[in-house]
Amino acid sequence: MSTLEYLIGLVLVVLAVTATVATPFVLVHARTSHDHGPDCWWCHPRLRRRR
Repeated sequence: MSTLEYLIGLVLVVLAVTATVATPFVLVHARTSHDHGPDCWWCHPRLRRRR
């Protein structure tokens, strides 16, 4: 296995683990009954202004 194949596989594994861990948090946050308001960084991310 070449180094490039190893790095691609490693990146895919890291992405899969990250998605698996983050999914329950995203679902719980989206299903809360109260309104988060504009201060919720997850629902209302602050995007940088273009000049």
